[in-house]
Amino acid sequence: MDFEEVFNKERVTRKFTNRRVNEKLIAKIVEKAQQSPSLLNSQPWRAYTLMGEPLEELRKASKENIEAGVKANEDFASMLSLNWDTFPSQNMATMGASQTYFFRNKLSLFTKANNEMFNAPAIVFLTIPKTSPAWSVFDLGIFAQSIMLLAIDNGLSIMPAHSLVSYPTLVRKYARIPEGEMVGMAIGLGYPDKSAEVNDPKYVPDRVPFERIYKLTK
Repeated sequence: MDFEEVFNKERVTRKFTNRRVNEKLIAKIVEKAQQSPSLLNSQPWRAYTLMGEPLEELRKASKENIEAGVKANEDFASMLSLNWDTFPSQNMATMGASQTYFFRNKLSLFTKANNEMFNAPAIVFLTIPKTSPAWSVFDLGIFAQSIMLLAIDNGLSIMPAHSLVSYPTLVRKYARIPEGEMVGMAIGLGYPDKSAEVNDPKYVPDRVPFERIYKLTK
């Protein structure tokens, strides 16, 4: 695929099929993503992929937590402020990921997809050391974007989701992640269920008008 085609295909998939993803392909994608830049070439990231039975056990345990009303306790919540400025708050209120479902009275589709980890057959969990500057969060984002673009280029669909790291203690248990690492983000990988209503393009949220986010001074 040429780059423009890959970039234009970067849309999330909220329900995957059960088709297995080749583990060697995932390893190839993550290895290639190591070319991502980072502050002083610190390369703070690590990637842990869950598939098969360990992933199903995590999916079950996470769903039990949700149903029991266990509050999410993401690792990044202890490092970063969870307060939002007016600009992003307004964006979330008017064009957030769930809003297009809400306005069509289909929020249950969105919620069910999140609670089932999007039926992803593989999830890549990304970490940085607990002792990290804020710059490492930025670096992790670059690394994640590289993984997603490479995955699309290799015929996979993606789902980066905050909900996948809501219970880091469970993630550490099933992905065997050391206590010294923060579980920052996760990306579901697989093949889209084209028959699933939750994947209908009508639910793709809008983007902020370009003139609101760009300024040229010369």
